[in-house]
This record gives sequence, structure tokens and C-alpha cells, in this order.
Amino acid sequence: MITQGQKERRRTVRFGAYLVSLVQSGPFSMRIPGDNFGHPWRAVRLMLVLDGELTVKTAGTIEVLGPRAAALAVGWRPLEVTSPGALIVEVDVAVERTAMRGTFDEAPLTVWGSEVVLPSATAAALRELVVRPGTVPEVRAETVRVVEQLVGALATSRPETRTTVLLEQVERSRVVQYIAAHHAENDLGPASIAEYFGVSTRTLHRLFEGEERTVCGWIAHERLRSALARLHDPRYATVTLEDLAELCGYGSALALRRAVQAATGATPSELRSKLAS
Repeated sequence: MITQGQKERRRTVRFGAYLVSLVQSGPFSMRIPGDNFGHPWRAVRLMLVLDGELTVKTAGTIEVLGPRAAALAVGWRPLEVTSPGALIVEVDVAVERTAMRGTFDEAPLTVWGSEVVLPSATAAALRELVVRPGTVPEVRAETVRVVEQLVGALATSRPETRTTVLLEQVERSRVVQYIAAHHAENDLGPASIAEYFGVSTRTLHRLFEGEERTVCGWIAHERLRSALARLHDPRYATVTLEDLAELCGYGSALALRRAVQAATGATPSELRSKLAS
């Protein structure tokens, strides 16, 4: 588990197969490698947001959760969670010890929006139980049954699994910004971009389906924009085409010449001559 910038206060109580925590966190970014959240047993994690915001990313999907929203993630898939700060109820469930075993294999991430009543009601009840867990054995046993019923009711009311915003508009913008910043790298391509964002190349390409430009189209666009800007800049008038090609991410002066001529109808040398005249 890799955590950056995390400052938190956590109160945790175990109720049978359910490990329930009330967590107050500051800004953080956390990558979980698919190790069942560090438990020795097969686990799923229910995250119920009381206040603040969580962004959850797994299996090429991303969701932003505000107050009263909730997400359930499986522990055997890599997961990334970031937040500017939040108050959440977190429930780690030992699924093999519950009636829910075997029900999450095809749904790595399930999300309930803030408009759904059950998650916020469950969060409020679980928060109260964590603050006042009870110590009398009879009361404790009854509390375990209550937790089982609360979490079980929420899990069985899962909405139809959405492909939860496959990186969508925010992620598409991040990809374009990344391409703009790294267009000069000769090895920049869908594979390296997908690796950086932790998704498959198929997911990355799917993100740009129906858009004006594909991933490769954005790379070509940024390289051409960079080349034309330098060809029109007197400060680069003496820079060779070979060096200019390297600055803009083209593998050779020939590749640069072809791209510029295809876009403008003029060669790089002709564009420079027009500028000089």
C-alpha cells in the first residue's frame, strides 16, 4: 500500500466478519495493490462518505463520491483512492465468512449516488455503533447482527453495475494535458500513456471514442503545434530540422517535413523563408 500526504484519525471496531472504522482524513493519495487491503482474508471494502470527497479508481473506471454517496470495492483488484479531505465510514468485510461470498467477482466497483437514501442511513447507523460499540456480551452479539443486516441490506441493493465513468471527461482532459507535456518524447504512444494512467490501452482508446481526435491524433496534433510554433519563431531560425524534429518528438527530419507539409502544403524551409521575408 502506497500512501502520500495522509493524516487521519481512525476509530475501528470489529463486529464479527465486519471491521468498521470511522475515519477523518486530510488530503491524501493512496494506491492499494490488490492485497485485500492488507488483510490475510479475502475482503471487500465499503466506503460511505459522511463529509468531503473521495475519488476512487479501479479496473479502468473512476468515480467521484460526495457526501451521502458510497462505493464498494473488491480487495483483490488494484485500487487508487484520493481525497482533499473527508469523513467516512469504512467497512472491510471478510466475504468468505458471510452470505456475500462469490457475489463480487464480476463487479470490482459498485457505486451508490448521493440521491440514494440507504447508504447515508447505513453510514449514520454504523457511525453511531463505532462511537458506542457496547461491551455487554448480549448487547455486543446483537450489535454484530445489526451490522450484518445493515451491510447486507446495502450490498444486496446494489444498483445495476455501471461501467462507472470509464475515466470520462476529467480523465480525458488529464490525458490530453499529459500528451501536451510529453509530446517531445519519441516513445510517447498509447501503450506508455495507458501504463502511466494505470489502465489498459483498450480502455484508453475507448475513452476517446466519438471524440474529434483519437489518442494518436492528439499526439500528432501536439507535435505539429510545437513544430509550427518553432518554425514561426525567429529564435529557432538557425536550429537544424534534425534538432527541431527531436525537440518536437518526431523521429527524424523527414517525419517532421512530411507532417508539416501535409498540414500546411508547405515545407519547413518554405515556412521559414516566408518568415524571413
